[in-house]
Amino acid sequence: MLLGIDLGTSSIKAALIREDGRCLAIGAEPYAISTPFPGWAEQDAEDWVQATLRAVRSALAQAGDQVEAVAALSFSGQSHGGVCLGRHGEVLRPAIIWADQRSAQQVDEVRRNVGPENLARWTGNPLDTGFMLSTWLWLRQHEPEVAARAAFFVLPKDYVRYRLTGVLATEPSDAGTTGLFDPARVRWSQPLLEAVDIDPALLPDVIGSAAPAGRLLPQAAAEMGLAAGTPVFAGAADQACQALANGILAAGDVSSTIGTGGQLSAPTTDATPDSGLRLHLYNHVAPGLWFRMGATLSAGLSLTWLRNLLQPGTPFQQMADWANTAPAGSEGLFFVPHLAGERTPHMDPHARAAFIGLTLRHRREHIIRAVMEGVVFSLRQALDLMESLGVEARRVVASGGATQHPLWLQLQADIYDCPIHRTLTVEAAATGAALLAGIGVGVYGDAQDAASRTVRLHDEVILPQPEEAEHYRRAFTTYRDLYPALKAAS
Repeated sequence: MLLGIDLGTSSIKAALIREDGRCLAIGAEPYAISTPFPGWAEQDAEDWVQATLRAVRSALAQAGDQVEAVAALSFSGQSHGGVCLGRHGEVLRPAIIWADQRSAQQVDEVRRNVGPENLARWTGNPLDTGFMLSTWLWLRQHEPEVAARAAFFVLPKDYVRYRLTGVLATEPSDAGTTGLFDPARVRWSQPLLEAVDIDPALLPDVIGSAAPAGRLLPQAAAEMGLAAGTPVFAGAADQACQALANGILAAGDVSSTIGTGGQLSAPTTDATPDSGLRLHLYNHVAPGLWFRMGATLSAGLSLTWLRNLLQPGTPFQQMADWANTAPAGSEGLFFVPHLAGERTPHMDPHARAAFIGLTLRHRREHIIRAVMEGVVFSLRQALDLMESLGVEARRVVASGGATQHPLWLQLQADIYDCPIHRTLTVEAAATGAALLAGIGVGVYGDAQDAASRTVRLHDEVILPQPEEAEHYRRAFTTYRDLYPALKAAS
């Protein structure tokens, strides 16, 4: 068996898979996001560790406690965030995660002082709040005593792996999300580190996604129910892992993920960044492969917000059922899903959400459907950008929690105006991490071999409905005009 551990935003998932990719068991453990001030988003790194131990124990119990049968494990994780560690590996303060908005001033300063041309040349990526670079600059200014004591600043999944192995390292796919990494040269960006006065010793060594990253320490192994010394491999960012598990490894493939956030990503062998810095360029799990990515911050999060506002505790399936009774376009109601600022294509932490077109006629089902449509419209903007840069979307594969309801899938087919495929992969990010462990331990030859032996497509393909697709094509023209109008009015 292979074990993949996915450190998500709201929970940890541990997936045990067979060599053919079939999932044997999944353990899941939730944890909270702390918001001590408006716009802040923090988590207790110890919560991640304890949740990991419990999730693995749960998965093993479901699989019949086949401890010796676990050949290796690896990690997937939420990107961008930072954990401050002291000289002895102790955590100095709560982790600041990707959803945090406090560093808008620092982002503006870097954009102004470093300039978009240098950011594109040195990192291939835009900078936003919640990224490790902007977070570190905020800490240095507002919590100088913490910054002075910090010996290492690490990504979330890398901290959990460190706690289990005692080995501190990162890998290219997640390092690229920090704002400090050069994805084309696959190394920390020395020119940028010098420009912002960051000591490179603060950052861990970069190894391959399937490279060895230590072995399980005896105490950690005992607490999880695994054998001490089990090989551990580096892992990858959640989007890279889910792409591997869904077979998104070639030009023409596009991944559409709707979870807490939303991401649209497409593999490429060309490491040339978007000169307008509207899209991200990150390393994939395989050497010599990258992916372009567009992101919307409040995807499923928008539906969670609406549920908590209107009817707390209502199952998401029920909400989508209600939305399915409203017509396409929600009778002229639009939702702009910028509840936590926005990334693609605006890169604007100050962007704000809005309902536009509300009338006395609109009911609960219209409002829910408008929220879902707004999320997919936002991702459609990323698809348009990719296509303008030469990406050909020959196959779009849906992933994330939104695959659980037919309406989410149909909205993607209609608004993207292309067929939507699904794989039979369960918990794609955790499964991708397990596949990386398999590559590392020699079960698979490489990423392509792992995908070819494990990825199976669902028989059903969701096709665009011509009338609805035409309606959404016209509505999308209006949607694109909403952000500039709201920005001008703010």
